[in-house]
Amino acid sequence: MLAGFRAFAAICLALAFAMLLCALIGVGQADQASVSLFFGLATILVFFAACIHLAFLDRKASLTRGISFRVLIICWFFTPILATPPFLILTDLPLHLAFFEAVSAVTTTGFTTFSSLEQVPTSIIGWRAWLQWLGGIATLVSIIVVLSPSGAGGTPLLRIGGDLRQILENRVIGVAGVYMAVTLACFTLLIASGLPVFDALALSLTTVSTGGMMPTSGSISDYSAPMAEWVLALFMLIGATSIVWHRLVATGRIGRSATVGESLTLLALAGALGFAYAVAFASAAGSSDVLAPGDALREGFLTAASLVSTTGLEARNAGATVLPLSLVLVILLVGGGMFSTAGGLKLYRIALMARHSAMELEHILYPHAVHVDHIGNLSYDADGIRAIWTALVLFMAVWAGTSIILTLGPFPPEAALVAALTAITNAGPIYSYGWAAPDIWPTLDALQPTQAIALCLTMIAGRLELVGFIAGFSIAFFKR
Repeated sequence: MLAGFRAFAAICLALAFAMLLCALIGVGQADQASVSLFFGLATILVFFAACIHLAFLDRKASLTRGISFRVLIICWFFTPILATPPFLILTDLPLHLAFFEAVSAVTTTGFTTFSSLEQVPTSIIGWRAWLQWLGGIATLVSIIVVLSPSGAGGTPLLRIGGDLRQILENRVIGVAGVYMAVTLACFTLLIASGLPVFDALALSLTTVSTGGMMPTSGSISDYSAPMAEWVLALFMLIGATSIVWHRLVATGRIGRSATVGESLTLLALAGALGFAYAVAFASAAGSSDVLAPGDALREGFLTAASLVSTTGLEARNAGATVLPLSLVLVILLVGGGMFSTAGGLKLYRIALMARHSAMELEHILYPHAVHVDHIGNLSYDADGIRAIWTALVLFMAVWAGTSIILTLGPFPPEAALVAALTAITNAGPIYSYGWAAPDIWPTLDALQPTQAIALCLTMIAGRLELVGFIAGFSIAFFKR
């Protein structure tokens, strides 16, 4: 329980800090309602955090497996609840859509129920951006501190030990340092590319976290800043690759990373997809006078990086629809790297399943053959393979179950399948790319409470690697 209270206090402080920044945005916009609300909520959260800190001062807590999963699930459910009031009070969203918007931002999914951002307070746009950024770092901490040490869903093991303070010092602070440095670099380059300060800040927060919520209505091309498109593509790919790999590359130890193969393969796939999109854009334009080859390449690689990282930022409206929807769904299904903010099954799992399947087929021809269970320089065992196949089965089950629930509302089957997949892979904006007419493909503001809650649970499940989500509701798990 002590670890849970301290995690709750940390969440309160993080949200309070973001609220104070949004209050400053309100001051700049002369929006007294936003200033009063955000400052008042921040004060309340700081008070709660201080009470918890003083109540448990100088007490140590070990982070056991059971406690870590309890804390993880409590945090992912309570954070959106604490983040909902600004959406509910400062906009005209009903309660279920305000909560949906908060969950979408915190899980870096990128769904939005706002049909237009012109009438939305600037402080709310900033609030969404900060929630995505905090959700991105929460995702990385969840993987590094809880999911990986337990091997949940076949996640590569990063074994850690000691009390809570040691874990915070050795893992969380290190991850946060890299994450903040990458965000600052992205923001600086976007400013140098000619973007307005607020837009550059919001885009850097959503890009590094692979959230995908735009600060304005429209697409990236509306900024008329070609260099910014290259910057966004680069940092989306950084967000899609392993943060463990980032740290090792930065310290010159790239050869020691078990994620080298995964990260390089992911970059190669993004390059191939970007070239395919560039060719498709040039072909659709019909002439280099309409779309120059350099522009086609830039937009192609931005679109590819957006899909591979499950961010969902659009180079131009409906640009991704030049390639088949089935291909886009496969890309989302695969997703990004294991220790990243990207969603999906992750390339590591796909590679291990392919390797294991090939070995099983080879055993049919050579029953007594001896195989070394490794992929690249990373070894794996039967327990890891079983965990990965379990994660796949759970993934498909959640996808199917959410799709069925959505069809009970205004969603036709195809739209329900895409909405459910983009929720579980945390790639929300891709649902709204314009695959069909609005009367056939309903917008998210038409969500009924039941469908909204189903998508919220699916988004959170996607961030908890499914196995961790299911374990959190298992009585047998907590009896261990």
